[in-house]
Amino acid sequence: MLLGLAVIGIGLHVIIKFEHFNTAAFIIIAFGIIILLASLFGTLGAVRESSRMTKSFVVVLVVLIVLQVLTVGFFWIFQTSLLINVDKTFDQLWHDQPVPIKPGNVSQIASLESWLDCCGNVGYKDYLLPPRSCYNSETDKLNLEGCRQKFLDYIAERWTAFNIFSLILVGVEIICALLAYVLGNSIVNRWRRSKYFPK
Repeated sequence: MLLGLAVIGIGLHVIIKFEHFNTAAFIIIAFGIIILLASLFGTLGAVRESSRMTKSFVVVLVVLIVLQVLTVGFFWIFQTSLLINVDKTFDQLWHDQPVPIKPGNVSQIASLESWLDCCGNVGYKDYLLPPRSCYNSETDKLNLEGCRQKFLDYIAERWTAFNIFSLILVGVEIICALLAYVLGNSIVNRWRRSKYFPK
């Protein structure tokens, strides 16, 4: 259940931080909600000692495991092309910012500049007069690095972390599926024994 909430939290983090990546965020949130509902279903089956609910929970977990393995595999195989799409999205952000760029610029690029401590597309020379967002909030020094590469590096690092987290989640789900299967069988066996050997 906690892992489902963690996945939903990751999706919400993506929505808050990256306005242009809502599709990926909604997919992550959908996975989190499915995991949360499946875990509630499994918990209810264990509490009610229902072998049908417990075995249904195992089936749902197996489907989830297969979907997650396919998703992680897709992300790993197509990581380069997905990063190219992220690069194109950065281009769109760069070209969509209001012109002329003023010191008090409040565009998506300005948010990235403040957040990643960078300036401009490839560097501070992209501006005639760098906006306020190009200055480090603590030291008040001009950030010299460009945002494009910093943003791509950030996404690549988080991508790898997300894939590792997903694989850990798959491992936990496999353990839960095995335990739920054993629990479902023990419920059935106990019911059979009580039928033939009443107390």
